[in-house]
Amino acid sequence: MEDGGSSLEPVPLQRLRAVLKGSRADDPASICAELKGAGLVEEAADLLRAFRRGSSGSRLVDDLDARLSPLASQARQRRSARWQLDTRRVRLRLLFSKQEAALGFDDGDLHAIFLQAFRLEGLRLALDLGKRPRPLLSLGFSLPSGAGGLAEHLDAVLKQDPQADPEALMERLNRRLPAGLRVHRWEELPSCASDPLDLGLKAHWRWMAPASQRAGIESALAGFLQAETWPWEREKAGAPVDLRSFLLDFRWEEGALCFSTPLGAWQALNPLKALGAALGLASSSIDGLVRTGIDMKPDPRIAQAERFEPKLKNMYEDAVLLGGGSNIILIDEDDDEPTRLG
Repeated sequence: MEDGGSSLEPVPLQRLRAVLKGSRADDPASICAELKGAGLVEEAADLLRAFRRGSSGSRLVDDLDARLSPLASQARQRRSARWQLDTRRVRLRLLFSKQEAALGFDDGDLHAIFLQAFRLEGLRLALDLGKRPRPLLSLGFSLPSGAGGLAEHLDAVLKQDPQADPEALMERLNRRLPAGLRVHRWEELPSCASDPLDLGLKAHWRWMAPASQRAGIESALAGFLQAETWPWEREKAGAPVDLRSFLLDFRWEEGALCFSTPLGAWQALNPLKALGAALGLASSSIDGLVRTGIDMKPDPRIAQAERFEPKLKNMYEDAVLLGGGSNIILIDEDDDEPTRLG
């Protein structure tokens, strides 16, 4: 991914990476001061944790950890206190395709790949409010290794508006991504937008079945459709799943077997394994299954975005009143003496 151009990650983080790799010697105090000045101590602490998991440790790493940990804790507390007032954050929804050379990637691989692409392009992701903050980047609907997708969802929250044309940003990311992955839509959303997982209704699939197996597949499919129920006992799972309620709307289109699956409570089921169980095939033999699209209901939170704004609006109005020479009287609870402003 580095072949897509030089890294645009903030210089203090690049400096820290070089020190951890041993390709550069620097004073830990100087490194931490630079990271603090750039507002990057939380990102640096996360990078240091990741490095420590894969190494045996050293005096330098221990020194950096001792210096960064309290700074990161303080930064997290400040950020938590200001979270509701931070209007710089930008929430994005990207649609991307996963095909051909990228079919072997699972959700974990995709998450790591997109994190790396955002980092190299200098697109700074906001962090969550957890004890060990993680970047706010999440994939939408699970897509197993071996299955492709034409319109997959990815939500990301940036610390601030990148101030660049979306088409240019997508082109930059696509230069970084491995073959088979390509972002084709970039949409900015209100901060109150729902998670895609809460909106999904139905997924549509297409499998170009081998012509040599067409007759056998049609026969197996006919048996499946004639059955009222089709219990499927999954490995290491609880009660059997009725595949007749999961695999729906079968039809043939130009040699391809098309069908749909419900989302919601069904999202954890692997469509490759389910289709194999219905047709009497090994899931590993189902090559080229592609999710062509997802039906989603309108986002009620976007439709009623104003309901999520009053708190911030009132805070703003109060700040204006308090700073605008008003004659508001505040009562100090300690001595009950009124304090007059303005």
